[in-house]
Amino acid sequence: MRIQRSHLTLLLNRLYDRGDDRFTVSHPSSEIGDLVTIELGEPEDCTVRFETRRDDYASACDELRRTVPESVAKDLPAPNEYVKSAMASGIIPIENLDEIRSFLDRYGDPDLLSGHPPVFAGFDTNLLPWRIDRILGLRDPEEGAGYVNGFVLTTGVRDELDWDFKCHETRPFVETFGDEYEEYWNQPLGSARIGRLGLLAYRNIRDTQQADEIDCERGDEQIIPAYDDYTSNHRSEVLLFSNDRTFIERAHSHTLLAQHVELPADLPRKASATWREVELLLYTLTLLFGVVTLPGVTLHGVWRGKDGLDWQHERLKIDCRSTTLEPQLEADLSIVESFE
Repeated sequence: MRIQRSHLTLLLNRLYDRGDDRFTVSHPSSEIGDLVTIELGEPEDCTVRFETRRDDYASACDELRRTVPESVAKDLPAPNEYVKSAMASGIIPIENLDEIRSFLDRYGDPDLLSGHPPVFAGFDTNLLPWRIDRILGLRDPEEGAGYVNGFVLTTGVRDELDWDFKCHETRPFVETFGDEYEEYWNQPLGSARIGRLGLLAYRNIRDTQQADEIDCERGDEQIIPAYDDYTSNHRSEVLLFSNDRTFIERAHSHTLLAQHVELPADLPRKASATWREVELLLYTLTLLFGVVTLPGVTLHGVWRGKDGLDWQHERLKIDCRSTTLEPQLEADLSIVESFE
């Protein structure tokens, strides 16, 4: 059964109805084990407890690297990527959010009627996989309003997100973590899945927002001058965002407006969340780890035959281990999808 991220509410509802309003999301391996415990409450009032924090996760990964094949170890997200999944879901904040807000208050939201030039946002490669345009609240795509009037994207960043690193041998994964990993055949591994998340964000901004796309090669040495040329050839300002201080310094050397984004370094013991943020966290963790387990179900971020449309529509695969849950979910999905 396949389910879109936006329909994960159906799964949460069914878990809630069967008494699993408090459930744990786990990795199939005993070495990694429990990741987060979620307590479902009112739509705006859930609790997320991080059972494995950054240092614990890093230690578990170090232990695994000593005993498992290199391809298996590389498939696991890095500790900082595990932390970013909570940030991308909106559950924990960016470290320097106040500084970024001050930057946006100073340079964003231009008064176009008074003749001020429009302001656009651009991103370095390292931020795009983490829903950064939404997290920073730069522009509401439905209202068409916000700090910026649109976005400027570069093909150099796009190409840095797009690489082919697929699984052509599932046996090491199956022997290490279990039969669920048979689904890995011919699917992107590890960092390639994160790159795919960034590429989807790039395409979503390009295709659904007010956005320009400029051609350039890969690398900061090509991307930053491309932004400089854009501001010179258009009566506009571009606000650049990056997690890389070197990128920011290079942008400043071109007299471009650029702001460093300091991503969180660790996870709290617990945090508050909405149902929507819980859905985003489930989706992101499943993509990062490839496979996660919940009570009665196994979620797959990749599976045999997952194609471009599955990625575009943010679909996961659900294997129901509960025989009662499967027909209920299928019926719920059928009703919801019939109205779309």
